[in-house]
Amino acid sequence: MFDKTIFGLLLNVNMVFNGQLIHHFLLRQIPEDDNADGICFSVLGKNVRFTQKEFNIITGLWPTNDPLEKDCDSKRLQSLLFGSENKKLITCLEIEEIFKNFEFTNDDDAVKVVLAVFIETVMVGKDKKTQFDMDILGRVDDEEAFKSFDWSTTNHWSNQTHLHKENNCHPKENIVKQ
Repeated sequence: MFDKTIFGLLLNVNMVFNGQLIHHFLLRQIPEDDNADGICFSVLGKNVRFTQKEFNIITGLWPTNDPLEKDCDSKRLQSLLFGSENKKLITCLEIEEIFKNFEFTNDDDAVKVVLAVFIETVMVGKDKKTQFDMDILGRVDDEEAFKSFDWSTTNHWSNQTHLHKENNCHPKENIVKQ
């Protein structure tokens, strides 16, 4: 069922995450004022820009032409997982553990929760100790809203923000000067 979602094509990607390679690129980031649409690196004397277009090519996700403007505040999955108690603060690791131990009565709900965890931990790249975004559960629970949501742009900008934060952890002298 997951393979039939917009993220299903990522199941067939034969790739291993290489943190050292990402670190290598971040150390070669070029600070640019006009770099708002992407991030630029100096690689073997060439400037290489990573924009949303490259992100789309790599992930196979493309911006939605007509995103559905809809409030997705359904708490159905939240109530299913936590009972009458609506938890507001829970980590990605906690929801992953709840998922592993939960007895789902239908496959659709299980896939929706997997999608939410996948979006937070893989696509957004959140550390498992950080807070899980409960709004994602409402969005994946509404099939029409989920399919029309612009996951490409959202995930691209989440990754951009994450890359910039990661690079700020390194001394400024590590950034390549033009």
